[in-house]
Amino acid sequence: MKKILSYAIALVPILLLISLLLLVPIVFFISLVPNNYLPVSPIWIIEGLIGILILGYGVRLNKLPINLKPKIVYWAVFILLIIITGTLFLCFKNLLIIFVFCQLFLPIIYILWFENKFEGVKRYIKKSRNTFCFFNLFDSSFIGLYFLLKFIVQTWGKNIENFLDKLNVPQDFIEPIVTVLLLIILFILIPFFRGYLAVRKYRKENNIFTSSGKIYWNSNLKSFLSSILSICLYSSTLLQSDTYNFITKLVVCLISMSFTVFFWAYVLEDIDRGGENKEVVKSNWLLFGLLSTFLVLLDQIESDLIDILTWFLPMLLPVLIGEVNNIIPGGHSKSPTPDMKKHLYWLQIMSFNTLFVFNIVSSISTKQLIKDNQIEKVNTFKVFFISLINKGSSSNFTLGILVSAAILLISMVIAYGLSRIMVYLIRRFYIETSNRYFN
Repeated sequence: MKKILSYAIALVPILLLISLLLLVPIVFFISLVPNNYLPVSPIWIIEGLIGILILGYGVRLNKLPINLKPKIVYWAVFILLIIITGTLFLCFKNLLIIFVFCQLFLPIIYILWFENKFEGVKRYIKKSRNTFCFFNLFDSSFIGLYFLLKFIVQTWGKNIENFLDKLNVPQDFIEPIVTVLLLIILFILIPFFRGYLAVRKYRKENNIFTSSGKIYWNSNLKSFLSSILSICLYSSTLLQSDTYNFITKLVVCLISMSFTVFFWAYVLEDIDRGGENKEVVKSNWLLFGLLSTFLVLLDQIESDLIDILTWFLPMLLPVLIGEVNNIIPGGHSKSPTPDMKKHLYWLQIMSFNTLFVFNIVSSISTKQLIKDNQIEKVNTFKVFFISLINKGSSSNFTLGILVSAAILLISMVIAYGLSRIMVYLIRRFYIETSNRYFN
């Protein structure tokens, strides 16, 4: 019974989404026909089509080489659905529309479980059953907590305001603090615990232990980012105006829950491999941190940074990379190979050309403006693209970094083509046409 309950909690959102996707085309085509041309109510046409679908798959199920017990259960549930539908029609007509979506759960479950084409899906669900159960319970608690807090604010809102007034704390002081705390809780703490506990739950469920030299930083990060996305989906639904009623918000949140099945498929790849190599992950995270710092500096002090790099980077590369063999632990020195010399040559010419192209673009698009009796340098090219992208909902700081990264990427592409042309001309003049310079 516990196993059946965990499957129910884990699969209800995704089953609801699949049912909705199957029913939307049917409802759409029925809506194209005027009601006076329909022999019966549209709801009964939908019920009839669902009944034919369930009956048709039941016939196929009887032909499958599986145990008799699942077949008996299928037909028993089918009969039960007919009885419930009739009861709802006679006594609770308003609930019949909601129940329509649940009727398709029966064939969908059997198709996923007994059709060989979906063996991979079945294996994925079995491995992640408890994890999906945790996700849905966690998200349900989050949604329930929202409605509880909303009820408390609506009921005791005046008392809360009176209490704050007695504290004699200015409102313009309280609001920023409350806003920052809510953002930290919503988009840092809740996603962190949701993602971390899900990874831990999955590893425990599938007996995946941490091997020597392996870590799960990337898996936790992916789970954290997917949790942020889920929280954003729930928040965008729950924080809508009261034009949407409780049932509508609840159904949309259930559909949003189903997306976890797709997000989690991306996360568990690294977990199933037993984690990631510790040294590789540390190197990648450090490289990402350095790259992020470089992009921030490039956005804030563009001209000064480019001047520094233009002077020092082409000269420092032969020392930083070309002589790294001199600091090998144990005193064992290695001599550079021809591939290393070629790699170093390309790094030097690419770095020089990238900085050269970027500097030209920056110089052409930078203008000096007088603002508050001070001369400021403004990159009009960057300002134009930020204004083009920004619709008032994004941070100019973030957009500035993204635009700087895009300009740098374009400069690298141009620099690559320029480097190829330069190498071709230099090689043709100094090597291929004469032996005066190289033996």
